[in-house]
Amino acid sequence: MTLSPRTGGLQKKFFVALLIVGIVPGIVALVATYLYSTNSVKHSIGSSFQEIARSTAIRISGAVDMEIDRAIQLAAAPVLVRRIVELSNQRYAGKTDEEVQQLLREGYSPKLLTQLNKGRLPVVQTINYLMDWAHDEDHYVRVIIADNHGALVASNDVHAPYLNGQETWWQEAFDNGFDTAYVSSLHLDPQLNDYVFEISVPISGEDHDEPIGVVGLILKRKVLMDTILPIQVGETGHGMLLDTAGTPLVCPVLPPTEHLIQHALINQLAQDHPVWLVAEDDAHGGHNSIIGAAPVRFSYRLSPLSLGGHRWFAFVRQQPEETYAPIYSLLLTVGLIGFGLVVVLASLGFGVGYTIVKPILALRREADTLRRDMLALSSGTLSEPPAPPEPAVEIRTGDEIEDLARTFTAMRHTLEESLHTIHVQHDELLRKEKLASVGQLLAALAHDLRNPLGVIRSSAQLVLEEQQPDAVKQEVTRYIIDEVDRLTHRINDFLRYARQKPPELKPTAAEELVQSALWQWKAQGGHEHIAIRTHFDPHLPALHVDPEQVKEALVNLFINAREAMSGLGALTIAVRREQDGAIAIEIADTGCGIPDANVTRIFEPFFTTKEYGTGLGLTNVKRLIQDNGGTISVHSEAGKGTRFTLRFPSEPVPSRVNYPLELDRQAR
Repeated sequence: MTLSPRTGGLQKKFFVALLIVGIVPGIVALVATYLYSTNSVKHSIGSSFQEIARSTAIRISGAVDMEIDRAIQLAAAPVLVRRIVELSNQRYAGKTDEEVQQLLREGYSPKLLTQLNKGRLPVVQTINYLMDWAHDEDHYVRVIIADNHGALVASNDVHAPYLNGQETWWQEAFDNGFDTAYVSSLHLDPQLNDYVFEISVPISGEDHDEPIGVVGLILKRKVLMDTILPIQVGETGHGMLLDTAGTPLVCPVLPPTEHLIQHALINQLAQDHPVWLVAEDDAHGGHNSIIGAAPVRFSYRLSPLSLGGHRWFAFVRQQPEETYAPIYSLLLTVGLIGFGLVVVLASLGFGVGYTIVKPILALRREADTLRRDMLALSSGTLSEPPAPPEPAVEIRTGDEIEDLARTFTAMRHTLEESLHTIHVQHDELLRKEKLASVGQLLAALAHDLRNPLGVIRSSAQLVLEEQQPDAVKQEVTRYIIDEVDRLTHRINDFLRYARQKPPELKPTAAEELVQSALWQWKAQGGHEHIAIRTHFDPHLPALHVDPEQVKEALVNLFINAREAMSGLGALTIAVRREQDGAIAIEIADTGCGIPDANVTRIFEPFFTTKEYGTGLGLTNVKRLIQDNGGTISVHSEAGKGTRFTLRFPSEPVPSRVNYPLELDRQAR
């Protein structure tokens, strides 16, 4: 019988099997890592960009609201603004339209100057005031005060146009009521060769029935640039300001004329809430970029043509190569580790295969030798015949194991033939001796087989050992992602809480300080249905405090009172001198009051009963009062109202430092 032995088949199977076991899970793990990491990074970075866009939108609206506040405060100056506008408007009384147009064509005539100088304050002093007022900030291009026909009354710029009745900023402010402001879109100023925008508010008369004029501010784009430029995300990430027409109003990378946001992307961004998404084209050459956006919401109601009839959005983006760099780095690391593991497994398989196949091949050679010996025995060459073989087991594996089984089967047939010959040719004793010799030979053979089989079993156990489960890796990855998302919240509140500036103490009149805080609070609106009662003791001594800090605390208390009364009730403010000489400022409202269980906790940081609150408002109030040497106490009854009492040490010499308040006192 002719055999065709196979060489290296089992060893190759071990090598190929372990190679497949290493490569297939590695590829699956690599794909799963890519998909999971991409999704996780997109959500993490997208949420971060969305939060950055939201905070940027708040800063933009805060910058514009601050300028509107300043314009409203300027429009409220009774002598330097309102009085000279009323004098300018008196020129039109009793005149026909033609006569009015003739006056407007005359321009800023000496006759008009004479009329304006008949007031209690000359127009020259108003112009000087406007120049000083605008000089405090370096972003004002021009400040204009115009009367009810758009004629120039005063300005800090000698080149300001006299007729402004056809200007959009004048018409929008004059025609839309006192509770409306106008903010234009950005446009290029040819004289400055820079982008500017206008803000305008109406000037109210003493009867508050209709506007008597308009205060207009022309500001540089620097106001908005200062809120955008500090935003840096990595090396290529930056913020932008754009409108719903797709025009980038402020971009620190490219000029507005260099790129235009696609309408498809604008439609995705133009939401009423902050969003993040993956954009196919981010207008900066990036594809599949992660971007964040948030609408800019202003505190004041804007006129219909404000912002060019569009809305503003804060926009944050980054080059995709930098955004996805962590994913590519992770994939490279996982790929190198996986390739290394595959190489190790393949080498291990090759070594294990060699270890397993080597004794099997040796056993096959021994079996071949036994077969040849038994053939020799049948021919009478050997003196001691071996024992007959065990019955063969049918094996169909197609490798060396099958060859081994076939060899042992052939050996069995040879032994059977040999035993038959021995039985015929020798006597029973010689047969028994030979059978005993064959038994010893088989015992030795069994001993020789046991050791290789033990090696096979122990090697198989080594191959079956499990690796580290993927669940552990996923659990660690989820834990890392959940902790990043938790480090942002209402910063602005925390930064404000942490930013503690020492007070700049100066003599300040208590009455003027309270009145200034009231005016600032009223400028925010929402007090129309609140009855405001004030009482000031005469001859009050001055307070030695930082007026801005104390005013901030008072405005905060007024806001809390307005919210407690839901815009309807009575607010009582009393300033009196205590027996010990201290000055007490008492603020009482008729709101919902504070439950007894919460009264002792309202000054604790982060304690709030409001859904939208951070719990830092009254904490900051208490800190500001205490920093200025004062104390604050509260008395409240649920359902009846709340009374806050602020006590400050007095100074013997009164001093007025608030310029608008001083003008108001002179006017009275």
